[in-house]
Parts: sequence; structure tokens; C-alpha cells
Amino acid sequence: MDSNALASAINTVLQRLVALTSEDAQLRAELRCLAQAVLEATSPSEPAEAEPAGAPSVAEPGVEAPVTAIEAAPAPCPPSEPTIPLATALAALTLGQGSPVTDRASISYPERWAQGGELDLSLIETRCRLKTEGARWAAARRRLLAEGASYRTEIEPLDQDIISRAKAIPECFLWMCHPTGPTPADPGQWEVIARCFETLADALSMVRRIQEEPEASRNEFERSLDLLAEAQSALRVAIGRVDDLDDTDQLQAFNWLRAITRDRQVFIQRYMRIDDPADPDRWADLDARIETLESDVQDARRRNSRRRKALGKVRHKASLISADPDGAAGEWHTLIETVESLVDDGMHASNRDLRELLIPIIDDLPDVSEVSPGFQAVLNEIDRYMAAYPPPEVKAVKTPTPDVRAVANRLRGKSLVLIGGDRREGTHQTLKAAFGLKDLLWIETREHQSIEGFEPYVARPDVAVVLLAIRWSSHSYGDVKGFCDRHGKPLVRLPGGYGLNQIAAQIMRQCSERLPGANSEDITE
Repeated sequence: MDSNALASAINTVLQRLVALTSEDAQLRAELRCLAQAVLEATSPSEPAEAEPAGAPSVAEPGVEAPVTAIEAAPAPCPPSEPTIPLATALAALTLGQGSPVTDRASISYPERWAQGGELDLSLIETRCRLKTEGARWAAARRRLLAEGASYRTEIEPLDQDIISRAKAIPECFLWMCHPTGPTPADPGQWEVIARCFETLADALSMVRRIQEEPEASRNEFERSLDLLAEAQSALRVAIGRVDDLDDTDQLQAFNWLRAITRDRQVFIQRYMRIDDPADPDRWADLDARIETLESDVQDARRRNSRRRKALGKVRHKASLISADPDGAAGEWHTLIETVESLVDDGMHASNRDLRELLIPIIDDLPDVSEVSPGFQAVLNEIDRYMAAYPPPEVKAVKTPTPDVRAVANRLRGKSLVLIGGDRREGTHQTLKAAFGLKDLLWIETREHQSIEGFEPYVARPDVAVVLLAIRWSSHSYGDVKGFCDRHGKPLVRLPGGYGLNQIAAQIMRQCSERLPGANSEDITE
């Protein structure tokens, strides 16, 4: 036989032997003993410095430059003068019989793997997705070998494919496909491991997208961290069932979680301790919860998009109303419908963006036949806000309308009672100054409040008119009319806002004939 044919035969035998060792733990142990005996038999007369006790004889998944896929056995060392007879060195070997397997040495990880805050989540996700394939291939490979499949045509091509893809990914070590990888008694454990890798990849993808989303809420981010903690713990437990090793990607996910929760001041209640493991067999339930959060996040994004469009519409209508308060009845109708849709879509009635758009125009609210519940809630929140946080200074009153001048001429030196809502200091000063009032008695109201305490204010002799802000008052306040009739005071209902021009117009429309000096001509300033 020529040298080329001999080399080819030896290579074929070695490949077959490597394939068999991936499935037979006992054979691997015996071959290691054989290799150790050969090394001892061929060692030089001046022995080199001994290896540290317990050091692994093959690459482990935690070394600085890990093997990235299935590899052939190392080339033998050059022969040298033996110090002991080879037969003596091999005498202790008993191929085919049991021999003790030494414990795997503890793995020492590079320092960069403990610096979770700087890790690339997308790279960890990519490796986990390939390891999902690797775990399934490990199970399929074992089945094909047991069925006597052709190594060259049915196994080796797939080996080479997954090897090449692993080499293209930085620090991707497919330990499950390595000749020294585990051989679980239950091949079904490979599918559990594959599912756990896939779930961890999905959790990493979700966390990464939420973290990069500028509109993501803290609640969404914390929920994603909880699910990621469970996913990495489940993977650790699943791997522990088949071998006593640490997967670098699970470890990096754990370290990233530990760093980010420290930096963001987030507390994860479960699955961050060895004594609090997640159940890998519940991967389907965990995957469903990840999908639920994904759906919630997508719904929130669509809702935010709708809100941006609706707020833009409110902004546009508010600008039209501000430019022409008296001719904007149609704009108010559209604005009220848009505000109602925002509240129905989950926006709080106290939303700051919405409030800031409405405050400049809200006192010009016209008499609307019916106000929807959502818009009414917004009105109430604006009223409370303006009462609690009055503007720093009262804005100058616009050129008074004839109604404003008429009311001022007839009520100067008199007092008004205003029932409804919360007292706004700026509005209070504006009305008092514009009408030349002696006093403006603003009675703040609350839901289900008794009206009995209102009568003494109505009965005061200096009170000329009683105003009832029905937008901010319960319907029971209509009973105030009985007090007004009893004391001969006109009652004016205010169906819109607190705008000066609107109040003056309602006073003149509802009770001009009952005001002081009604039979004399108005004095124009």
C-alpha cells in the first residue's frame, strides 16, 4: 500500500473513531488513559514542568480561545527516547472494561465575561440561536450513528456546515457538538436544551428592542428583565441535567442582568440565585409570556402612534380656535370628539400634553348641547390644575365686548356668586376687575356635595347675580334656583367656559332685564 492510500485509511479510521467517542463516554475515558500512557512512555529523560493538577486535557468552553466546533484529535508528539517500557505503561489499560472517569476541572472564564454591562446582546442572541441548532443536531447525529448512517454522506457534510457557521461568529463554541461533549442517557434532553436556548434568544431580542425604544416604559423594561432572568436560569438547569459545565452565553446573560439591574436600580425577585432555579420543562409557558409582552409592547407602540396623530389634530384645532374664538363652533366639535377618542384609548384625563394644548382656549368653550364623559373628565382635571397652579401673572384682558361693558356698567360695586369647580385665582381676578365688582364669591364644589351651605351667600344684599357653572357642577345644583327665587336674585347658567366674554354674554342673554339700571342706557367708557 502506498503512503497516500495509507494516510487516507488512517484519516478515515480517525474520523470514525472521533465520531464514536462523541457517543460513548466509556470509550472516551479509555482513549484518554491510552493517550496519557503514550505520553508518559515517550516523555524525555529530563521531564518538563508538570501540568497543574486537575487541568483539562481538552479545550473547555470557558478557555480564552475556545474551540469553535468539532475538531479532530491533536497530532501526536514527536517520538523521543522512552524512560519506561511501553508495555509496562500500557499494562494497566483494559479496553472494554470500566475505568474511573475523573471529575471535570472547574472552568476559569476570561475577565471580560464578567463585565456584563458592556456585552453585546445581539451577539449573545446570535450564538444562542446557532446553539439551538447545535443541540438538535447533537440529538440527530447520535440517532443517525445508531442507525448506521453513512458518516461521509449523511453526517460529515452537516458537521462541516455547522462548524463553518460557528467559526463565523465570534467566540461561538458549540460544546454540544464537540467530541468531548455530553452524551445524555435521555436524548430528549437535547430538545429541552434547544428550546431553552431559543427562549433565551427570544428574551434577549425582546430586552434589546425595549432598551433601544425611546418610548418604552419602565414597566415594560422591568417585565422584560424578569423574563430574561427566568430564561437564563432555565437554560442553566437544562444544561446541568446532561453535564456539569457552564455555557458562556448563559453566563454572559446572567452577568449582563446583574450589571443592568445595579445600574438602573431594578430588583428582580426570582431566578437570579443558584437556589432559586427556573424549570426548563416550562419553556412553552415562558415563551408564551415573552410573546404576550411582545404583543403588549407592539400595542403600546401603535397606541402611541395614534396618540401623536390625535394630539397633532388637537393642536391644529386649538390654533384655529385661538385665532377666531367666536367663529370656531365647528372646530370645537371636532376637538371635543378627538379628545374623547384619546381618553377612550387609555390616555389619562390629566395628561400634561393634552392639558397644555387646551388651557389657552378652554375658557372660550361654547355652549355645547352635550359633553361626552371623557371630555368632561378632561375639563375637571384642567379646572383642578388651574386652581392648584395659577398662572404667575394675570394676562391682560382683550378689548372688552359690548356685553362686557354693559355688565360692568350695571354691576360695578356689586358682588357676584359663582358656584362650580375649583377657584382659579387668575380667572377670579380677571372677572372681578373687568366687571368692577366689589367681590366675587367663588363657591368650590365637589360631587355629591350638599347645597344647603350656598344659601347664605345667595342671600347677601350686595350680591346681584348668581352664576352656576353647570359643566363643573352636579345636576342637583339646579336646586340653587330655589334659593335665588326666594331672595330675588337672578340665576345665570354657564354652559361653557369661564371666559370673560362668554360670561358677559350669558349674563346679558339670561337676565339683562333684571340687572341694576336695566331701564337706563348703558354708559360707554
